[in-house]
Amino acid sequence: MTMKRTILILALAGGLGAAAAPAIAQEHDTPVPPKLKWSFAGPFGKYDQAQLQRGFKIYKEVCAACHSLQMLAFRNLADTGGPGFSEEQAAAVAAEYKIKDLDDKGEPVERTGRVADNFPSSFANELAAKAANGGVAPPDMSTLAKARS
Repeated sequence: MTMKRTILILALAGGLGAAAAPAIAQEHDTPVPPKLKWSFAGPFGKYDQAQLQRGFKIYKEVCAACHSLQMLAFRNLADTGGPGFSEEQAAAVAAEYKIKDLDDKGEPVERTGRVADNFPSSFANELAAKAANGGVAPPDMSTLAKARS
């Protein structure tokens, strides 16, 4: 009798647990986020100029310590669809950077940046970037910027 009673109790418990499982799952479903409309969504989307300028400021102050923008030139700051800087503002940003170059004799020199220069990397080369970041070089952020323009 004890064995029959144990099997009956286990069968009832299993049946009750199975019947209760869908009710519990329905109570704890993951909420669906609301559908939002973004100004930059779709093929005719448009970025907010102030938003892009704040994004560049954040890159310059935070992200540039590790990530580069080697495929972008300072002149791209004044391009249509970009952050909306004027040519003079782009030149002022470029002048804040020191660019490693060669003089007429082939000697290495540092000069102030020009609008035609690309953004310099914060590391001397890829090996230095890997060494400073646990063996993996940080990705170049210009590929992201170009993909979104």
